[in-house]
Formats: sequence, C-alpha cells, structure tokens
Amino acid sequence: MLTKNPAREKNDSSRSVFSVLGPGILYAASAVGVSHLIQGTRAGADYGLQLSFIIIIACFFKYPCIRFGGDYAAATGQSLISNYRSQGWWAFGIYSVAQIISMVFVIAAISLFTQGLIQVALNFEMNPILGVSLLLGIVTIILLTGHYRLLETVSKFIVAIFSILILLAVVLVAGKIDWSFSKFLLPPIDVPMLLYMVAMVGFMPTPTDASVVQSLWTCARAEEKGQLPSPSDAKLDFNVGYIMSVVLALCFLVLGAGVMHVSGTELETSSVGFSRQLIELFTETIGTWSFPLISIATIFVMLSTLIAVVDGMTRVAVGITESVLKEPSEKLYNIYLGVLILLAILTLATMLKSFTIFITITSVIVFVVSPILAFLNHRAMWSDRVPKDLQPGILLKYWSISGILFLILVTLTYLYFLLVNVS
Repeated sequence: MLTKNPAREKNDSSRSVFSVLGPGILYAASAVGVSHLIQGTRAGADYGLQLSFIIIIACFFKYPCIRFGGDYAAATGQSLISNYRSQGWWAFGIYSVAQIISMVFVIAAISLFTQGLIQVALNFEMNPILGVSLLLGIVTIILLTGHYRLLETVSKFIVAIFSILILLAVVLVAGKIDWSFSKFLLPPIDVPMLLYMVAMVGFMPTPTDASVVQSLWTCARAEEKGQLPSPSDAKLDFNVGYIMSVVLALCFLVLGAGVMHVSGTELETSSVGFSRQLIELFTETIGTWSFPLISIATIFVMLSTLIAVVDGMTRVAVGITESVLKEPSEKLYNIYLGVLILLAILTLATMLKSFTIFITITSVIVFVVSPILAFLNHRAMWSDRVPKDLQPGILLKYWSISGILFLILVTLTYLYFLLVNVS
C-alpha cells in the first residue's frame, strides 16, 4: 500500500538532488534516442540554426501535458491510464488502440537504429534481424533481472556522462558557427518545409504519450520505495529531466549545424550509414582520439533509450490490461515483455523493406493522438481524483489550455498537407 510521506515536503538537506531523480531521468534517456540523435542532428545539418525556435516552441507548449503524468501519479498513486478509464470508454479506447498499433513499431525502429550504431561503433557487420534479436534478448534479460531499480540507476549515470560529452562537443564546435541573428530566422516556408517543421514539433522533445509512461514510472518507483514522492520532489525530478531533454535537443542541432551544415555533408538514409556519420560528428569535433570513448558512450545511451522504451511500452500494455480486468497481476509484465519483443523481431523480419510505411503510419497516429492526450491529461489533473491542494495553479492551467490548442493546430496542419501530398 503506497502512502504519502509529509516529511518529504520539508527541506531535507541530507537528501541530494541526485537521490530525488528517477522517472524524470528515464524520460530524458528515452528522449535522447531517435528523436534527438536523428531529428535534432538532421535539423542542424539541413538548416543550420534556423529551426532552433521551432524546438523551443514545441518543448514550451508540450511541457504541461507531459509533466502531468508525474504530477498525477504523485497526487493519486495511480497512472494516467486508470484516469482515462474513469473518463469513459471513448478516452480509454482511443489511447489503447493508438498504443497497441504503434508500440511494436516504436520498439522495432529504435532497435534497428541501435543495432546499426553498435555495428559501426564496434566495426563489424551482422544481419540486421539477427542483430536486433540479440540486442532485444539482452534488453529482456536486463529488465527481467533488474526491474525498475536497475533501469533507473543505469540511466542516471549514462545520461550524466553522455550529457557532459555532448556539452563538450558543443563548446568545441561553437567557433565554427555563425551566431548572427539572421542565422536563426526561419527558412522560406513551402509545403515540404512546413511538414518538416510540423514533424519536428510532433517528436520534440518526445510525443505526448510520454506523459503516460512518466506516470507509470512514478508509480513503479513508489512501489520500490514503499511511498509516493512528494509533489515538490515529483516536480523537481521531471523538471530536471525535461530541461535536460530540451538542452540536449538544441545541442544536437548545434552539432549538426557546426559540423555537417558548414561542410555541406549530406545525411545517409540507412541506419548504419547515419550511425557512422553520427560518431564521426563527435570525433571530428573532439578529436580522433575520442573514437573509443564516443563509441562506448553512444552505445550505452542508445541502449538506455531502448531499455527505457521497451520497459515503458511493456508497462503501458500491462496498465491497459489491468484497467480492463480491474485486477493487477505480477505475471503480466513478463508476458507482455516477451510478446512485444517477439512481435518487434517478427515485424522487422517480415516487413523490413516496407518498414518506412509503418513508421509513417505510427507518425500519423502520434500526431492525431497528441492533442487528445493533452486534453485528457488536463481533465485528469482537474478531476475529483486529484485533491484540490495538489492541483496545478492558474498559470499552469492556462498554459495547458494553450498547449492543447497549439497541438490541435499542428495536427490539423500536418494531416491537411499530408493528405494534399498523397492526393
């Protein structure tokens, strides 16, 4: 039985900030993966500093929606999935169907990129399906033996080390970049450019469904410790992770701008080719001596991303099932973990050549669901389940409403131009 601990609200100098961090760092670890490494770097390589403002705007408007995951769990001891069920079958159904369709493709995509990165870093070649199978096998063992505690501990150190390396690289590359105001102005807007910017908004720093995983991780950490975090601890934890994710997104954009955009390098489309360029981006900036260090760091950061995503998707599947059955089961996690791993491998084995089609479908789902989840999370935080004294203030309330309207506009824009291009 989870309990609230009033003492946690007091200033306790014996507790370090590092000890408070947990789900927020897992959020940063999951964010640094494909959306940052690929989207951020690609934005800088293609457009220099011109999309910096787009990243900042996206992160600003998404903040309330994603933060509400940890806030709700800290206030109620339950995940957002349970709240969606209480809001009605329409809310629960929309979320559940979207997640069930997309979760396997998300795991498959991140696995494919990670195994390509490992091949480049360790300089060997392997069939991608075999590589993904071995990689997901390792992830399964880690999650089954270490559970949440190991996931959190490993992620803390990996994110900290990788963040230091990225900041060092940015400092070294800063002198190659023209920082004049004109370089931050948006490029000429046409349909492809608009779709590109809208896609950046959708995936930066993460899609809004990360809020649900945040609530599940908060509950998992509370189960480990036997008590809920205080609202102030939950807020600090999330803010540190979120700010890190925003800063790192901008750092990857700067690295892409300083190394690839300046030299006119064209980005590879394959996972192995892009992985090679990504590692070269660091080694060209810091020095060739850093190749072993960068290789190990990138392997571990993508591995932590993959572990966090697989764990998060598994917890989502368990949460959906338990909300229907109204009865928790410890066996469900192991069952769903195995099922999702096998489906991800099977998906790549049978659909690798047409995999981009399914990634596009997943992207559409992300955009359609984003404003809906923002609306549901807003309702959750101001529902009867959250005590009045733990509900956000008036500023965050209107910030949340602004975010919902922003995501509606972005989604409609994306769908309109996507349909125009298709037709």
